[in-house]
Amino acid sequence: MSELSRQAHAVLFPVLVTLELDDHIGRFLDNGGKSLLFGETGEEYVSGQMNAERRRRETLDAWHGTVEQATARAGHMLLAADADIAAVHRLQWLTPPLPGRDDAQRMPPRELEDVCFEMAKGVAQAGINLVLSPTADVVTGRNLWLNGRTLADDPVQAAAMVRAYVRGVRRAGLQTTLKHFPGHPDLVGHPATSDATVPLSLAELRSLWAPFEAGIDEGVDAVMMGPARFRAVQPAVAASLSRELISALRVELGFSGLVMTCDLDHRATQGDRALGDVAVAALAAGADLLLLSPNAVPRIGEVAEAIVRAVADGRLDASRLQAACDSVSAAAGRRPA
Repeated sequence: MSELSRQAHAVLFPVLVTLELDDHIGRFLDNGGKSLLFGETGEEYVSGQMNAERRRRETLDAWHGTVEQATARAGHMLLAADADIAAVHRLQWLTPPLPGRDDAQRMPPRELEDVCFEMAKGVAQAGINLVLSPTADVVTGRNLWLNGRTLADDPVQAAAMVRAYVRGVRRAGLQTTLKHFPGHPDLVGHPATSDATVPLSLAELRSLWAPFEAGIDEGVDAVMMGPARFRAVQPAVAASLSRELISALRVELGFSGLVMTCDLDHRATQGDRALGDVAVAALAAGADLLLLSPNAVPRIGEVAEAIVRAVADGRLDASRLQAACDSVSAAAGRRPA
């Protein structure tokens, strides 16, 4: 296993639907993988509720067993799960509850912070060190994907809730993730299944960045780029593949932490390109950590090989891969103050 191949595996972020480390994930960890996302089924994602069999099977001891197996093979890791107020809370039965969207909007900021703190302590006890929350998008128009799954429709209110969430969760020792930059206020189509597009200008998107700015001000550790195509950049590409939008996050908003993609195999992101080529494009655009859905997990080796080839033939600068790998490694070993 070459060092370049280990770096290529280190920037990949596969999703597991169960706590089982199958052969694909085992090879990934043995070959340099540093990150895992514990996801959910499609039905659970839509309903926001984990099924009864999962609740019975995934005890705290079961979580500890999986975490111990993974870290024994890979060392320090990023172990992530969703913990959303208005959408999916992956460990909802093992932690104090999060409020619903309406109840959370009525809470004073300090009360919401304390509720998020108590929830996050439960998540941390399971061995998770990164939550893929909070959602900082503000929906103002059409959005089949995020409608009802954001914190608030008003950017000022959403910013206050993001601030409270990040404060509470980081106080419990967990890292946090803002999603999905640069926001999806109006979305035509669903990014997982169609060439979904955000038709707004960059100026229109900027006017709704208060929740992202609040989270960055509070020290959020990671930002997830969106999967949809944005007409604010030309040619219109997914935010996860856009050098211009990742640069806006870095330069305009001053974010210096970990930049991750949404699922690279979403239709709006991948299009008709090979998955490996999409991974190379995301890294070249400035992303550090590349999310692969459960459907893409069997192709982890193929994607890593594509990254190695891109460095070898000059399509991807070796220093860009090194920087991404360093960012992931730093996050894997970090505990917020």
